[in-house]
This record gives sequence, structure tokens and C-alpha cells, in this order.
Amino acid sequence: MIGSARVRLRSIVAVAAAAFACLAWVGGAATSAQASTTCTWGGTPAAPTGIFTVSPGLTNIPSAGPSDFTATGHLAGSCSGYMTFRGRIDAGATCSDGIFAGTVTGLPGVVRFEGFDLTGVAPSRLYDRSGNLAGSENAQLLTTDNAPFADCGTPEGFTKGTFSSVIELF
Repeated sequence: MIGSARVRLRSIVAVAAAAFACLAWVGGAATSAQASTTCTWGGTPAAPTGIFTVSPGLTNIPSAGPSDFTATGHLAGSCSGYMTFRGRIDAGATCSDGIFAGTVTGLPGVVRFEGFDLTGVAPSRLYDRSGNLAGSENAQLLTTDNAPFADCGTPEGFTKGTFSSVIELF
């Protein structure tokens, strides 16, 4: 009974967090008076080239502690170079959901990020050095390389995969 109550609570929190984040993004984007810049990071959904690693790996069981992760890939579109996210996924994360934050290198004007993963789609907010919202990043983790996430059912968990992403800078 306690286990099923925790699962229900996690589900409610995940849905509420997703709804809140979407509303916050809509509100933040609506107040932007500047034209936005759109970039891609780590290829495209049809050809993902971004690489991410997670340690310890994520499983189908909520993690007992935080996991470190790194995501790297080439920028294209209106951006160029090579961007890296270095961060941490909070305790309680699984292969299908988690909350994360960290630092950004390689994208001028952006120094940190925070976001969440909800079934393989992992949007994050991007911030500048002063803590102002600088843009959004929408990672797609559901790639053919990662499917069917079989590693999530192993003791080591899911430790490495590919991604693609679209970035909008405000």
C-alpha cells in the first residue's frame, strides 16, 4: 500500500511539474520582446548525434541517490560550435522521469540549465550569468539507438545514449 501511494504521488508530482513548466515557458516566451534564435544540438530526431552518459545508470526503480550526467554535441542552425551540459539528476529518478540541473559550456550567453525528463522528452530552461532566462532546450531522448531502453531493466541501468535537441534563445 505504501509503495503504490508513493508511485501515485510521484505520478501526480511529475504531471504537475510538467504542467507548471509548460505554463512557465509559455509565460516567459510571451514576455520576450526580442526575436528568438533557433539552433539544433546533437543532430536531428532522424539522425541524432548527441551523446549523453549517466552515472550511476538509471533503472525502472527510483534511484536512491543523485546521478551525474554529461550531454555533448555539435550546434547547428543559427548556432555553431560544440555544447556540453554537465549536471546532476536528482535522487528518485528513473529511466522515464527525473529532475536535473547543471552548467552549460559552448553556447555564448548561457551558463546553466534546469529541467525534467518525462518519458524521454527532456525540456530545460537555459539561464545567463545573471540568472535571467536566456532560452529553452528540448532534448529528444527517444531515439532508435536508445530503444527499447532494455538497459533500464538491468542492475547497471541505462548509462549511455544518443539525443537530438532544439534550442530557442530569447
